[in-house]
Amino acid sequence: MNNLREAWASPAWRREAEQWIDLVLDSFGVTRTGPTDQPRIRFWSTQLTVPTDHGTLWFKENNPGQFAEASILSLLGELAPDHVAAPLAIEPSRGWMLTADHGATLDGLGSDDPAVWARITADFADLQRIAAPHGERLAEAGLVTMNPEVAANFVENQLLLHTGLPAGHPLYLSAEEADDVVRRLPAVHRAVDALRAVPVPLSLDHNDLHARNCFLPGTDAEPLRFFDFADAYWAHPFSALLVPITQMREQWNTTAEDPRIRSVVTAYLERWTDLAPLPELRAAVEPALTLAGVHRYGSWLRLLVYADDDSMRAYAPAARHYLTTLTDPVLTA
Repeated sequence: MNNLREAWASPAWRREAEQWIDLVLDSFGVTRTGPTDQPRIRFWSTQLTVPTDHGTLWFKENNPGQFAEASILSLLGELAPDHVAAPLAIEPSRGWMLTADHGATLDGLGSDDPAVWARITADFADLQRIAAPHGERLAEAGLVTMNPEVAANFVENQLLLHTGLPAGHPLYLSAEEADDVVRRLPAVHRAVDALRAVPVPLSLDHNDLHARNCFLPGTDAEPLRFFDFADAYWAHPFSALLVPITQMREQWNTTAEDPRIRSVVTAYLERWTDLAPLPELRAAVEPALTLAGVHRYGSWLRLLVYADDDSMRAYAPAARHYLTTLTDPVLTA
């Protein structure tokens, strides 16, 4: 069945998923205490909640473009067990994983305090520092690498896909639109040159970092537990700031010059000051945000390969947006 949403809504798929869940539970000596529930179906993933005698568990299957999340999160659970919601079991060939319910997510606080965003970004920086030496292992687990050096070539290569589509296709780009993207590529190269001058290693870009993707800690001394790494890349770590900055601007209806946003960025950068002085790190943020647009575009593209017609019409504009706005300034005027 080509339509993932229809497949995930089918009784046959539900039976197959529940059979795997029950096998996993049996191996752990855990008993399912009721029927599963399917709270959401999106073309990028679906989830089942599983009531058990050891609390609620969550099952997830990803769009084939993001099957690797299960293996990636399993490895992160080994490398940084206190920083991620590691799965209890995975089936990598199906993109399946079963995970414990870690309680409320940070957005449940309903707070617009900049300290919340500072906590998200700083705690994620700690995870990035732990992950940084393990790029080869994470690549073997399926994490897609977007080395800054190849970002512009990646974009240029995709333009043939867009211009070769029928004019009515949601991902179609006209020759003029494609030319505008090509005119932006030198700025991508300049961003890479700027990043090359700052001694920060590549690491994990969550690529969708916000309060709904981290669990509240049990105590103030514990770090946040992050999840939903389906969009992630191995890339320049500062690119992870794009989604937080974008959401802060929307949440507070403000500009990037807002001192609250600046304070959050500083809280993040302070986790890296053993590698370079704060002013040098700050100068690397805007170039990294330029590359972050490539990451957002790429993650949408790998999903849309498997989209049904309705999903393609609904979400192709997001991919086009990131492609056609590459190099638009985020923090600088």
